[in-house]
Amino acid sequence: MSSISYVERKLPAILMLLTLFPGKLAAQGQPVETASHLPVALWFIGAAVLGLALAYGIMRNRRRTRAEKQITEEATKDLYAREKRNS
Repeated sequence: MSSISYVERKLPAILMLLTLFPGKLAAQGQPVETASHLPVALWFIGAAVLGLALAYGIMRNRRRTRAEKQITEEATKDLYAREKRNS
């Protein structure tokens, strides 16, 4: 077995990482307001609305009866048949 320990083998990589990330990364001066927070808020609201719509659709689709599923399947087959005839 090798007499070099795990830490000794990884030491060069650790030292290289430490040189890439110096210890004093704190911002200098007062915080600056760069822009409005409205676009970020709209992204979060849009994601929430989309999530709610997906959840509603999934829940509604799970509650369908066997007859409703059969009607959907027949309508889909009819639509495919019409498209095939028209092409």
